[in-house]
Amino acid sequence: MTGNIISVDGFSSTGKSTLASKLAEHYNFYYLNSGLMYRIISHFALNNGYIINNMIKESQLINKLDDLNFDWMIDNKGNKCLSFDGKIFGEEMYSFEISDIVSSVAKLESVRSFLFRQQKKLAVKKSIVVEGRDIGTVVFPDAKVKFFLSADLDIRTMRRNKQIEENNISFDSMKVEDNLIKRDKIDSERKIAPLKKAKNAFEIDTSKKSQIEVFNIAKNYIDSNFKF
Repeated sequence: MTGNIISVDGFSSTGKSTLASKLAEHYNFYYLNSGLMYRIISHFALNNGYIINNMIKESQLINKLDDLNFDWMIDNKGNKCLSFDGKIFGEEMYSFEISDIVSSVAKLESVRSFLFRQQKKLAVKKSIVVEGRDIGTVVFPDAKVKFFLSADLDIRTMRRNKQIEENNISFDSMKVEDNLIKRDKIDSERKIAPLKKAKNAFEIDTSKKSQIEVFNIAKNYIDSNFKF
């Protein structure tokens, strides 16, 4: 049984992580970044020989994943964090290498099925803000509150460049926009759980809005229409 669920879906670099984490902090909910889960699986696959020359050894990967789990851990600052195989992962998961392969990993039915079960487990008896691409449509279709974030491609490219630079990740700036376009296409056109707006989701175009403006729009929408 899940508690209150707030879903935040949308394209890459639209501000999902920032909004979801701020909402979780404000309402004292758990915060689950489902995109990070796919990045962690991609990192795990890359570092254990399950992806070679962009070819994914799906059966070997899923056989190993069945022995592992995501869980909640408290970090040394007292924050509730997502862990995988007993480890907490962070900004290193946003390297260009992982960004380039994550959508291909995410469209695998076996991986989505594994993470679907993990996400359901992580939300048992918890109030939680979950961000991703299919949260309000597939993972938690009965989420109490649903948001969908969008933004212009040039704005998203600028934000992605900034994120990469701030984390001192080596990258080719000319490839960032191409990577976003590639991921948009794969995520939107995949047969299993494609990225799309839920019918009852509240959409926010974040192109010309600051992080605090987006948060205030979302908070006002919640406070005006829902009770937790």
